[in-house]
Amino acid sequence: MLRKLLWTSAPKKLVIAAIAMGTAGLLLAISLKAQPTGGRILSDITISGSAECKTARITFNFPIRYVAHFPQKEGNELRIQLKLLTISPSQELAVLSREAFSPEDDSALLNNVTYEGDTTGGGPYLSLQFSRTAYFTVAQGTDFRSMNVSFGNDAASCPGMTLTVP
Repeated sequence: MLRKLLWTSAPKKLVIAAIAMGTAGLLLAISLKAQPTGGRILSDITISGSAECKTARITFNFPIRYVAHFPQKEGNELRIQLKLLTISPSQELAVLSREAFSPEDDSALLNNVTYEGDTTGGGPYLSLQFSRTAYFTVAQGTDFRSMNVSFGNDAASCPGMTLTVP
């Protein structure tokens, strides 16, 4: 009924233009909603714990799985090898990029976290750089969208630190 009323009361070109603009607006809204989260890989990094032992929870915008890390217990840099689980076609280029974040607390032992999707040799990797030698453990998040890294100044800083991989 509305279509018949519009078609008979308004000039046909105006009705066609209005329908075309409405359709274009709807398609634009759908395509904007379907875009990945700004092409970003890392969603959030939170650091919690005590002065002696902190845990960095690094959250991703897509599912990941822990593969391995090196060195095993201590060092100035920690490299975590990841496997990407399911990624959409719109995320394929983003996962080949590189992103870096630095904690807001300049006095923290952790200086920076870098996602390295542009490396060859079994990557991608997540690299954590420390201001001095740190003792650490790595744990896959139960949500498969996060990694938890506990770290401290010495081996006794984080009692009960264990490697857990689901």
